[in-house]
Amino acid sequence: MSEVERVFADVAPIFVVGAPRSGTTLFQRILDAHPRIGVADEIIYFDIIVNVRSEVPDLKAAGAIDALFERLPKMDHFHNWNGLDEVLAVVRKELIEDPDPTYPLFFVKLMQVYARMRGKVRFGDKTPWNVRHLDQILTMFPDARIIHLVRDPRANVASRVELPRTSKDVVTAAVKWRIDVEAAHRFARSDKAHAENYLELRYEDLVTDPEPWVRKVCKVVGEDYDPAMLNYHQTRDVMFKDQPYKEGVFMPVNTASIDAYRKRLKPAQIRLIEAMTRSSMKRLGYQALPGSEGGYPGMPLQLAREVVAWRRFKTEERQRIAAEPNVRFRSGNTSLYGQLLRQALGRGSKG
Repeated sequence: MSEVERVFADVAPIFVVGAPRSGTTLFQRILDAHPRIGVADEIIYFDIIVNVRSEVPDLKAAGAIDALFERLPKMDHFHNWNGLDEVLAVVRKELIEDPDPTYPLFFVKLMQVYARMRGKVRFGDKTPWNVRHLDQILTMFPDARIIHLVRDPRANVASRVELPRTSKDVVTAAVKWRIDVEAAHRFARSDKAHAENYLELRYEDLVTDPEPWVRKVCKVVGEDYDPAMLNYHQTRDVMFKDQPYKEGVFMPVNTASIDAYRKRLKPAQIRLIEAMTRSSMKRLGYQALPGSEGGYPGMPLQLAREVVAWRRFKTEERQRIAAEPNVRFRSGNTSLYGQLLRQALGRGSKG
């Protein structure tokens, strides 16, 4: 059986997905606080780990597993994994002992061992970008449960442009948000998605009234609700490090960031985001700001500024990558974003 066809039908992992900065880390923490559930934070299997195949194609070959683990530190994002040395040591041992080691099995064992070492019996992964791999996830795990977090694109973009190593222009961020929510929308309309394995959850609904929504997720996941889930903030035991923008998950659920974008973005930037995401906003129940709040006259000049910011970022990104020769395995989505960004700019203000 080829790795593409490898199926793990005897498990029901939980996947938390969504456009980055949509509340996925918050919800990973909520799930991870359940006494039976352990959800890893950003394994990034489909977008980074599988790229190692270019150098280590067959894990059954002599020395291949050693070669895989030697290359892990050369993966972009590896340095953000916190306290996983013991987990990786166990995974390595189990892969070596397995008669059929493969990359999908490596993915499964990373999730399983992380959960097991925390005393949990259910496992999963929170990687936002997996929203673009939902078909692959259900092919690999027919009984997987998928929770898709959605956030108002204006709030999402306002948060996203403040991330390190990210373009500061709102146009790119809006395009990325649209790519992700439309990928989930296509999946939701497919034959694979149904009420027993997929739930779309708006960040605003979650933080406004968390318990009913957490209970709905528990029903989809197949576990009883536990009050400990909403006390996730009482521990700082997390799988990530060197990511200060995630510090908000050490606070109780709150609504402070719902409308913060109004102060963080210019009116013309808000209007650009609304123009580029209009149809998806409408489908998800997000309303454009009233016309009285302005911003329309300044859109053309603001668009020019955003393009300049994007070009500056691309130059800086090339320089950064050139300065990181030891990082050989990165996400392969850069060209896709550039292509769709150019398409979006060419379409003007159509949503």
